[in-house]
Amino acid sequence: MGIIQDEWASDAGEILAEIPKAVTVQKGNGTPTSFDVLMSEPVVQQDLETGGFLDSAAYDVKFLKSDVEARPGVVVYGNLVTFNGKQYRIVSITDRPPSAWVIARVQTKAGPAG
Repeated sequence: MGIIQDEWASDAGEILAEIPKAVTVQKGNGTPTSFDVLMSEPVVQQDLETGGFLDSAAYDVKFLKSDVEARPGVVVYGNLVTFNGKQYRIVSITDRPPSAWVIARVQTKAGPAG
């Protein structure tokens, strides 16, 4: 990496050390892998599904790229992320080199809209 990218990676690590959220990522039936991440505020939305509207909640979860690279195949589409005892499925992954972050969008269906 270049000098500026090294600085971005260092800054990302310092930011994460200040305000981490602890999550685990479940790869298939394997052992959950723990990560410290940054998380957005939840986005609550309604989706039209067969039978009516369902509420869902989504977060953007920022993983350090170095953590993701050290555990290949864990932070991938479809795997489950557990945060505060609730499970969310990874529905998209954004990796913008040379960013120090990999951003996963996680989402869960909460049930029929009230």
